Amino acid sequence: MAKRAIAPAFRPLFAQIKELIVERIRAGEWQAGNPLPSEHEFAQHYNVSQGTVRKAVAEMAADNLVERYRGKGTFVASHTDAREHSRFFHIVRNDGVKQLPGSQPLSCQRSQATQENQKLLGLAADKILLKDFGSLTAYRLFSKP
Repeated sequence: MAKRAIAPAFRPLFAQIKELIVERIRAGEWQAGNPLPSEHEFAQHYNVSQGTVRKAVAEMAADNLVERYRGKGTFVASHTDAREHSRFFHIVRNDGVKQLPGSQPLSCQRSQATQENQKLLGLAADKILLKDFGSLTAYRLFSKP
């Protein structure tokens, strides 16, 4: 019996378009925070339908590579610390201002690692530990401005 040649795997057109756009972002054609061309412009450039481009961009948004804003366009994601944290916290003060929770160390001290610490953390006997005795998280969140 003759061996069959292995055919390349089928890849949907939107996945190919996504890969092309992502490669252009990696190459630095658009920087973080910069707008991408419109779906219409991408469709003309790649000679595909807007629906194909829309699906490619939707997948990029799901992968957090781009951010879409209705009426404004699609932008290369910036992944700033504040933006990343704000995705998980939807806290609004009484005056309507969004605020991220904060923390403030209450105390910290250095001490010799105990045998238990050495075993749990895989430390050598001469290592020093920094002990954190809690932090204050709710104070900044609920304090008055």
